[in-house]
Amino acid sequence: MKIVRFFVPALAGLLAVSWSARAQFATSVVSYNSGTGFAANFTNPAVALGKPAATTSVTPLAPAFSSSQLVSLGTNGSLTLQFNPPIVHFPSNPYGLDFQVYGNSFFINTGGGVTSGLIGGNNPGGTRVEVSADGSNWFTLNPALTPTVDSYYPTDGPGDPGIPVNPALTASDFNGKNLAGIRSLYAGSAGGGGFNLAWAQDTNGDPIDLSIARFVRIDVLTNKSEVDAVSEVRPTLPGFAEDFFSDPALDGWSVFGPTNLFHWNSTNQNLEVTWDSSQSNAYFFHPLGTTLSRDDDFQISFDIELFDILAGVNPDKPDAIEVAVGFLNYADATGAFVRGAPAYPVASPDPKNLVEFDYFPYFVDPFAGPIEPSISPTMVSSAYQFDGAFGDFFTFTNNSKYTVHMSYTAVNQTLTTTVTPAGQTNALIVASSTLSGTNDFRADTFSITSYTDIGDPYDSLLAHGTIDNVIVTLPPPPIQKLAGSVTNNTWQAQFASRSNWVYTLQRTADFNSWTPASAPITATGTNLTLQDTNSPTDKAFYRVSAARP
Repeated sequence: MKIVRFFVPALAGLLAVSWSARAQFATSVVSYNSGTGFAANFTNPAVALGKPAATTSVTPLAPAFSSSQLVSLGTNGSLTLQFNPPIVHFPSNPYGLDFQVYGNSFFINTGGGVTSGLIGGNNPGGTRVEVSADGSNWFTLNPALTPTVDSYYPTDGPGDPGIPVNPALTASDFNGKNLAGIRSLYAGSAGGGGFNLAWAQDTNGDPIDLSIARFVRIDVLTNKSEVDAVSEVRPTLPGFAEDFFSDPALDGWSVFGPTNLFHWNSTNQNLEVTWDSSQSNAYFFHPLGTTLSRDDDFQISFDIELFDILAGVNPDKPDAIEVAVGFLNYADATGAFVRGAPAYPVASPDPKNLVEFDYFPYFVDPFAGPIEPSISPTMVSSAYQFDGAFGDFFTFTNNSKYTVHMSYTAVNQTLTTTVTPAGQTNALIVASSTLSGTNDFRADTFSITSYTDIGDPYDSLLAHGTIDNVIVTLPPPPIQKLAGSVTNNTWQAQFASRSNWVYTLQRTADFNSWTPASAPITATGTNLTLQDTNSPTDKAFYRVSAARP
């Protein structure tokens, strides 16, 4: 008997980050005050932890109703919840929403299981939602934008709490719909009211750039609201975030090179960094689980604060080496690699495959004279072709925190960098660089980097500071919607591909050796079918290999 099984969906070592593994819900109760006028016996705040009521009996027409599902808040009532991992304002979150709050409102049934679109069991108004990164500094979400807690959209137990309902839908859209029609508009969502961290504002009503929050507080100002759960929204693209709330070594981070240059500060919840060019190259890094090229869209953001910085700390090397954060190719960067200015004409280990943010402090060049501080969005190709912006003069003030946003757009091969004061939205500087000609790169690792001046006769640097609130958004995985089948006694795999990836169907009988079962195909972004051109007579296991050319 011939046995065929589809074993692995992608080539080993090409593991896209999965959001399905993320804890989506509040993990602990910080505080609870029932207020006045709350529903009696609905006073256990722990029922707001975890997922919303997920039974098939809970629908938008039949809400959650038991004290094991709901906690009640009356006037002046308050519920504060903590999230681990945190809520993150990822650029790919659907509708820009970052989390959802579930209550026990319901669509009013006008007869025959059909609704008018109006809801019952809801709080007609009078709630406030606040968010915080640390549990101490709180910001109110703009009341003009936030929905009322325990209002639209009623919970659908079988739905996905990681997907928000389109917030543009109103009562009129649901008018005349039965349960099937409501679920069609929900498009797989479990309902809930959607909230955006970008709505955060300070006490003056000015917008605050809060990209990561670990605490949510729900305040009922008038009337009464019930809370079933609070969930994070699942982004549509892979990636990761790090606010250094807990030990980053437990979250996929490692160090290459001198370990004394990096220290996790558990009290301040950030990463202390020393950029010391007198030591060898050092990387505090996180694998991406994929390989980036010029054909991919991706984004990164992080907070940076410098306490002190000095170029030319070695008097024999008066020029500046950069403070660097960004993407690199791990195999290249951990080999012979000089990022600064190698001594020519001696053969040098040129750097390659970099996409990074570089900051150069003030220095005095022996020939050119004083050089003002500047930033440079930099790309270095696989063939050491350098594309970087120069002349973007900007000075980081010591002991001030800044947020750096970097976005690479494949359609025009441009890397754009924006620097703002941390927590604010007004850009201080915008700089960009564009790949030249056919220049390309292969980057597989995010790194906070201290470059060496060993082998560089011109440049040196010593700086101290912190990095915090790292957010990385990656392109879609190269294999999506994977399915396998046997057609005419031939095993085949069908999947959605991505442009400029090379795909091969592979086969094994023992998991010790894999052999090609199809010719390699360079995809154009269409749906692909790979067939085993020589089906075995005995058992076989298959996987699809995806690789950059």
